[in-house]
Amino acid sequence: MGSITEPNHLPSISYADLRHPDTGIRYKAAEAFRQALGDYGACRIRDHGIPQDRLDKCFEKCRLFFERDAGEKIADHGRSGVASRARFVPYGSEKTRGEAHLEEVLQLRDGIYDSGGNWSFEARELICASETLHATCSVIHRTLLDCLTSSLRLSQSLTAIHSKENSYFAPTYFAPCYQDGEILRVPAHIDPTTMLFNFPDSYGGLRVADLRNRTGNLSAVEMQNTATFIPTGCQPGEFVVLAGNLLRRLVGGMKHSVHYIERPLGSSGFHLNYWTVPNMDTRCDFGDKRETVQDYLARVFPSTFGHS
Repeated sequence: MGSITEPNHLPSISYADLRHPDTGIRYKAAEAFRQALGDYGACRIRDHGIPQDRLDKCFEKCRLFFERDAGEKIADHGRSGVASRARFVPYGSEKTRGEAHLEEVLQLRDGIYDSGGNWSFEARELICASETLHATCSVIHRTLLDCLTSSLRLSQSLTAIHSKENSYFAPTYFAPCYQDGEILRVPAHIDPTTMLFNFPDSYGGLRVADLRNRTGNLSAVEMQNTATFIPTGCQPGEFVVLAGNLLRRLVGGMKHSVHYIERPLGSSGFHLNYWTVPNMDTRCDFGDKRETVQDYLARVFPSTFGHS
């Protein structure tokens, strides 16, 4: 029950305990979740109830979609007719501080599943496999928000300022790499989200900064230069929760996760990511910055959120 912490790995929290009918068990698990986000901006979630075969099916549909010629995938998205609900990110086209992300991503915003669109067979199969996972993640996300609201005794419910409309499911592909300089697939960064859920394949590769005893400047550059990064230690039947910068802006005492992804030479594979942002008119003032979520997202990540 509660939290399990292994040496140099993130704490593991039982989702079943977070929903347990015994209030004492629920409280203990919620406190462990809050503490993990206060220490690392991240934790593992186990006992979440998502069958492994459902995740495996989605990974297989990822293979059908992504292991095609780059031009096919770009054209697939271009002719879909539902660009406001889906975004295809070609290999190396997204950058952090000038460093390319060596991955491809199909970002699916809630509502895409009812939008139809002129997709290829491979894309339709992947979108169909993503639909149930997206919906299940939305339920888990609401539970985690409720736990934080209760544990932190917030006057405003975090659930009340989040709607499913602002949730995304993003299958991600890591093509094989054959040079040492390509082991780092995604450089150290902070997500402009409330939370991101990461379901890794067997290679994993996600590492997070150990933020215990860290205060003040938690920028990606500062942490990259001074922090120790640890593997998540994600086990079969677990996923990783990463707190985004928006959660830190909304809730005092939280830390946003600083993380990067590295993969073995020659390996290819997939991650499944789910993330959320608050309602666009929510205030997310932080320090001397006074702005709404919409203003913030248009400023820091316009390629994804500028149209919202």
